[in-house]
Amino acid sequence: MSRVIEIKDLKLVLGGRTILNIPAFSVNREESISIMGPNGAGKSSLLLIMAALQEPTRGTVYYFGREIKDQSVIDVRRRMAVVFQKPMLLSGTVMENVETGLKFRNLSRKERERLVSPWLEKLHIDHLARQRARSLSGGEAQRVALAQALVLEPEVIFLDEPFANLDKAIRQELIDEIGTILRAQKITTVMVTHSRSEATAITDKIYLLEDGEITETQDL
Repeated sequence: MSRVIEIKDLKLVLGGRTILNIPAFSVNREESISIMGPNGAGKSSLLLIMAALQEPTRGTVYYFGREIKDQSVIDVRRRMAVVFQKPMLLSGTVMENVETGLKFRNLSRKERERLVSPWLEKLHIDHLARQRARSLSGGEAQRVALAQALVLEPEVIFLDEPFANLDKAIRQELIDEIGTILRAQKITTVMVTHSRSEATAITDKIYLLEDGEITETQDL
């Protein structure tokens, strides 16, 4: 199985404090993993480095078998998508938000609608297509953020505690739906979470991170 991301001798130091110290770590194609650990363990920092959104202080990161320095960072990022804890929505409609990434790829309006519509339906927000995104409830907004990511057909998706701000009923419903979608699409998934139930529903393996180091691996 080919490796999508591989890390060697990684170290991240911020403000004189060692945030991450990881000798070796990798994620295989179609693998789905969770990164868990206490607050301040370095989970989100590791996710940002893997998503090519933060540079480590030291170490080498390989994406799709090649060092990042040998590739265009923009090209690497276009093969991945990130969903954060707080949805990052623009002031337009739901449809306009979901098709934002496709506009940057210079797709025609007709082609954008062809790609967006199925995801609005799968995430049960098609009835909100013309509604202003910033008027949505927390659960609806997170569905839009997920649609924004999935419509790009990423090879890897990073989820940084995407369900943390939702109430219990909405959270569980969305977790179940996303787990089903990601498995069906066979998208390589890296999720940061504090919840073992989330990890079990969406991923197949847990890496425990403590004080910036991976201390344990658990198969689910």
